[in-house]
Amino acid sequence: MSENNNLPILREENVQMIAQSAPDTYNTNALSSQRCADYGEKLLAEIQRGGMTDALDKQCADYIDKSRRTLKAMNERRSPITKLFDQIRSEFTGMENAIDPTKKDTVPYKIQQTRNAYAAKKREEAERARQEEMRRQQREQALNRYKQESEDDYRRQFDNLVTEKINELTSLNKSLTVENYDEVCNKIKGFNITLGNEWFQQCQCHAHKPYEVTDAEANEIRQSILNRLSKQFKEQFQAEVGEYRDTITDALPSKKKELERMAKANAEEQARIKAELEAREAAETRRLDEERRRKEEEAKAAKQVQQSANEMDGLFAQNAVATPVGYQPKTSVKQKIVCANADGILAAVSMWWSKEGQFLPIEELSKIFKKQLTFCEKVANDKDNPEFINSPFVRYEEEVKAK
Repeated sequence: MSENNNLPILREENVQMIAQSAPDTYNTNALSSQRCADYGEKLLAEIQRGGMTDALDKQCADYIDKSRRTLKAMNERRSPITKLFDQIRSEFTGMENAIDPTKKDTVPYKIQQTRNAYAAKKREEAERARQEEMRRQQREQALNRYKQESEDDYRRQFDNLVTEKINELTSLNKSLTVENYDEVCNKIKGFNITLGNEWFQQCQCHAHKPYEVTDAEANEIRQSILNRLSKQFKEQFQAEVGEYRDTITDALPSKKKELERMAKANAEEQARIKAELEAREAAETRRLDEERRRKEEEAKAAKQVQQSANEMDGLFAQNAVATPVGYQPKTSVKQKIVCANADGILAAVSMWWSKEGQFLPIEELSKIFKKQLTFCEKVANDKDNPEFINSPFVRYEEEVKAK
């Protein structure tokens, strides 16, 4: 770019040249253009009145030739002026382009590219940190989930054991008769209400182990849970099974009397006594079952509250992961297509065609594919080996030009 004192627009002789010659040049070219156009209008009017003849065609050819010469003369007259304006415009645009961040190799452009690279690096670092934190959280969630599912499984097995032992006591109580009273009574009174360590040793966990948890970690988790639940299960087993056993045991003397009455009574009286006895036992069983269900529901509600709190903590943790720490430059992230080969171009064109191209008018499509259409026309006009498109949607028309 030239120094300011060398700009064409600042030179006095050039300013004088523009001021003196531009009006005359403009008027001369305007007159030439008007005369050429007027003469052409007369020719067109004559052709429209009587049609084209050989003589008129010769006049038209001579007119076209003179039009070209007039155009050339007009161009030569105005060139010094327009060339100077082009130089002035070039100087101004050159000054603008020198600091345009979008123009390659300018200082702002280089700085912008440096910023882009830095922003990409920061984004990559933030994404890597986010992924690492996400993996850490997923692993932590998997560990917590496995702990909870393992504990739930152990509790289910324990509940099944308690139910099984209560059913055994119920069966023993129902099997009481006058004849086997002493034998069954001893079994009920001597029923084991102590949960031994062998049950914990034989207990198998059926919870699904996540892939984020190693076998060693899973074994440690299961053992830790059993150790923690051991005391609670033993106390709960003794309390629930023992309470049921004691309830049955306390009722044994009265039940013995009822059984003896039944043995001496007639059939109708036996049925009545039996029905009353079964009703009392059923009511007591229901009371114990309801008490157990109440405790289970309370434990379940507490567990749901804890799970909701854990899920909320997880949401807050995910939001923390999504928020980069420290300075982050403002960025605009857009997806750019990089085609590995020609098939990639074809895939992109196919998407464009399905989403937009097929709905455009033929005039606009012809503009978009002008280069391709021009190539196909060039192939069709090859003098040695012309090729044509064979399609019901394409036709060829001859374009005739007079020389």
